[in-house]
Amino acid sequence: MFNIECILYLLIILYSLFYQLYVIVLAKKNSHIEIKDGSGLFVSKDVLNENKLGTLYVTKTNGKWNDHYDIGRNVIRLSKDVYDEENLSSMAISLYQVVKAVSIDKDKRKEEKTKMLVVDYANKIFFVLFIIAVSSKALDIMSLSLIVMTIALFMKYNYMTRLSDNLVNNIKYVKKSYKLKEEMVYNLEKQTKAMLYNELSLKIFNNKY
Repeated sequence: MFNIECILYLLIILYSLFYQLYVIVLAKKNSHIEIKDGSGLFVSKDVLNENKLGTLYVTKTNGKWNDHYDIGRNVIRLSKDVYDEENLSSMAISLYQVVKAVSIDKDKRKEEKTKMLVVDYANKIFFVLFIIAVSSKALDIMSLSLIVMTIALFMKYNYMTRLSDNLVNNIKYVKKSYKLKEEMVYNLEKQTKAMLYNELSLKIFNNKY
């Protein structure tokens, strides 16, 4: 018989799976909407310059769906398609990764880095405890893993709030800079918002920031 812990776990996993699939669907749809000079590289550089972070490095990385902000090296890594192709999907993905870098408090970067490292390990501990709890049917371990997950979520809350606010401001910038139509802005907001909600799933299956 399912208890409250099992139900919560099921909801978390379904939430994470839904948004990861939803992000992929939106990205594929928006990849057919061409944006002149809207490659991930160009958009990243424009938004970084707008936020006075023009010296931050943007590089191309292997694989697909591997775009992320590397907080350890302070580098934005974009997959080949996103880096090169000029479309709305590339714009959304690169914009989101840049905004993650912008949302790090520059004056407290070491603290932010340590905090995110703790969150990363908390996510891993949460997942390991979950596997142990399921295999051994140990409800006490399951409860402990939920506590770890809650702590990680709380630690990430302030960063996620800044991320959300910065997304709104920088979407306004790219709308004006790239002369986007309202429908394009709507699709851009939709994709980046889905990526934000996916971030809130605590990256159960992928711990990149």
